[in-house]
Amino acid sequence: MTHTTKWLKAIGIATALLGSLTTQAAELKPELMVVERVVRLSDLFYDAGENASQIVFEAPAPGKSKSISAKDLERIAIRFGIDWERPTYLKRVNLMRLSSTIAASELSELVHQRAIDEGANPDTQVRFFGRNNGVIVPVDTDISELDFEQFSLNEKKNRFNSIVLVPSGGDLPTRLSINGTLEEVREVPVFSRSILPGEEITEKDINWISYPANRLTNRTVLSSNQLVGMTVRRPIRADKLVNSNDVTPPVAVEKGSAVTMLVRSNLMILTATGRALENGGVGDTIRVINAKSRLTVDAKILSAGQVEIISAPSLTLGSR
Repeated sequence: MTHTTKWLKAIGIATALLGSLTTQAAELKPELMVVERVVRLSDLFYDAGENASQIVFEAPAPGKSKSISAKDLERIAIRFGIDWERPTYLKRVNLMRLSSTIAASELSELVHQRAIDEGANPDTQVRFFGRNNGVIVPVDTDISELDFEQFSLNEKKNRFNSIVLVPSGGDLPTRLSINGTLEEVREVPVFSRSILPGEEITEKDINWISYPANRLTNRTVLSSNQLVGMTVRRPIRADKLVNSNDVTPPVAVEKGSAVTMLVRSNLMILTATGRALENGGVGDTIRVINAKSRLTVDAKILSAGQVEIISAPSLTLGSR
């Protein structure tokens, strides 16, 4: 081996050794998100090295974000020996703490069960005062981790006041004041789909929901018997309360169609031909005109194409 060859070989070895000692440049993560209550270097940078687990600062509350300036990121990188060069365009970044949500329905069930344990009527539902959304909690927190610090009912056991301890991800839980009322409910029928005029309602079209009894009126339909076999006067959406004046029997007689008109007496039944002036279902009263005498009378629909006169019973129809 010549002197030149030995020299070139030594340079190559030295270059390789220096390359292995050079710190790989770190990259700022494009999305800064944390789960823990603290922010570590590895939450900010890729290739953070041996200091990756070092705590940098406290994380925001679950579901909240924190704005970090590019200069602060640069100071953090220098402090922990991170090889990172701040891009000239970068001014600020946002860091978000991930969270879970306990739905209002779950919270309602928790409160309702506690109220029942305290002697409230089970046939009630919870209505919160000023609270329609769920509760933001740390990731992987479930309803079983919430606890009551205080719970009380009024004398009628239809109002409650409570303080709920909610995990915060820190040493101390968050104290949440939750107040509301317990409303007596009744099972009422609603439609499982949108119903259009002309569609005959069947049992399959009906669902039952719990609804506050004090918000029902004397027109609210409370029985499926009031719906099955009927149709609606106007389109009604699914899960909407149905009033008695919303439904009507299916059209048995159409406006303009020929009908057989009947007048009953103790001795005989007189019939004549007429024409309907209105749509109507069985049992409805509509106006009809006598085809022969051209007189208009009120008549009750008995079946498709057949009506019974209920006004001017002494009227001569012209029997046939």
